[in-house]
Amino acid sequence: MKSKFSALLASAAIASSLLAPSAAQAFTLSINPQFGSTENTGATADLNYDFVQQGNDVLLNIGITNTTNGTVALGATAATLVGVAFDFLPGLNYTYDPKTSAFTNTYSNVDIPGLANDFDFGIRSAGPGNFVGGNPQQGLTAGQSTSVSFLLSGANLLANSLEQQFLNGFQNGSLQVGGRFQQVNAGGGSDKVLAGIPNVTPPTQSVPEPASLLGLGLVASGMVVARRRRTIPN
Repeated sequence: MKSKFSALLASAAIASSLLAPSAAQAFTLSINPQFGSTENTGATADLNYDFVQQGNDVLLNIGITNTTNGTVALGATAATLVGVAFDFLPGLNYTYDPKTSAFTNTYSNVDIPGLANDFDFGIRSAGPGNFVGGNPQQGLTAGQSTSVSFLLSGANLLANSLEQQFLNGFQNGSLQVGGRFQQVNAGGGSDKVLAGIPNVTPPTQSVPEPASLLGLGLVASGMVVARRRRTIPN
């Protein structure tokens, strides 16, 4: 009797672990001339998208790193990332938090000449100008990192699902991101660069339905009990 009870507990534990929500995956976008650039200077950056469930909303944390290192295109070794323009999924509401970054200026419907037009939202460091022109001195220099976040709200938002939808959008080109660089020591001294996905993240696995898990648990417990019966001596 004790063994049967232990088997049922083990089955319930397996089902419970499968039902537990898994952590959302992260993926990285690379702002790189290979995806499009107005000057091809070699200024580059990485954006790490990480989705976290917060009640009915989802917190999108974006880690930003200036990866300019002299190995791309015209070989820029110095560049300051002064702005990033983003696309979002249709129907999403979002609230921006610059955290401790220098990207405190915000813009809607951003047009970056030479790149895709009308990005949904742009963030830029303090200083004169906008995404079209100007020469702000603040931002991320080569090797520096920072982070910003967006609180995403809407109906029935799930972090894992949003992560996959954003990833799909960047893969099929319906979503884009662009970066604005100043103080570049190659080409004309500035650059506007599109982002893409250097390594595709495998799709997240779907969570089995509760009814399927119940059946799995009953089958597992039945197998354990049947095995025990076969081992009992006559």
